[in-house]
Amino acid sequence: MGVYRVRVPNPPLPGRAGADGVRAEALAWATSAPLRRLAAAFGGMVPRGPVTEVLAWLDGFSAAHWDFRGGGERSHAVRRSFDPATSALITSSADALGLVRPAPPRLDSYTHVLVLGGLFAACLDRTAHAAALLASGTSSPSVTAVGGFRPLMPAELAEASSVDAGDCVFEVEAMTVGARRAFGAGEPSTVDAGGDPSADPHRAWRVETHHLPDTTVLRVVAAPSSAPAKRRANTPDTCRFWADQVAKLGAGDRVLVVTSAIYVPFQHCDAVAAFTLPYGAVVDTVGSAPRTPPDADRLLQEIRSAIRSMRRLVAAL
Repeated sequence: MGVYRVRVPNPPLPGRAGADGVRAEALAWATSAPLRRLAAAFGGMVPRGPVTEVLAWLDGFSAAHWDFRGGGERSHAVRRSFDPATSALITSSADALGLVRPAPPRLDSYTHVLVLGGLFAACLDRTAHAAALLASGTSSPSVTAVGGFRPLMPAELAEASSVDAGDCVFEVEAMTVGARRAFGAGEPSTVDAGGDPSADPHRAWRVETHHLPDTTVLRVVAAPSSAPAKRRANTPDTCRFWADQVAKLGAGDRVLVVTSAIYVPFQHCDAVAAFTLPYGAVVDTVGSAPRTPPDADRLLQEIRSAIRSMRRLVAAL
């Protein structure tokens, strides 16, 4: 089966032309050959029509066939196995849609590199990937690793202890370990913080700043929740806090978002919604390679995540 590379929506600037570009690229992704073949394997036929209708259909179809979370956390998803032929089709389709193999940055230089947090291993892998990109020729004066005051789960705590990071309690502390190790940073130049993450993590925030010998400014950031009475800070909260309070993001700024390869399409669309539409920034998104090949059910789940994120992005135009 041939591999098709499909662009993920990425307008250079917001506005009428940018919005039309997002819609056109979203439609191209949603009606691409690999996604149509994948839907057909599960008994569906991707319709032709306006991008809003196509994405709405894909959202409903993927909810019925590719959703193993049921609204819960990824770590609590029900596992699903497939026969070898179906697994191969899922993997090749996901690869064509940008979820498997890491791709290089599109540009040579960026105003900011933003490394997204995750589980403990992802925090280390993504910061290491960002450092490797900068060491191999991508340039940026500013690197920020963002996390939250999410308590690490028992398996993460055990993993942290196994790599001499047993003091980590929260996700943002895992990002701190990853950032310092990847970039060879010592103690921070400054630490600005508010709230008590142990007593009230939803309202706590922290900005740790390092000035590296090559003049790069390295930061580790945890944001407060926009709804502290209900939940901890989510990714949109973190993005807004970083853009407004840390980066002072502006029109024309180039932002390289670093995540894991499997999450690139959905987190790219979220980043365009967060940084391009309100601020006029240019967004590029890359992912670190997985430690082990992702299972077929995980790939289907994240194709669904990409569909939903793309639908939200188009609706926001």
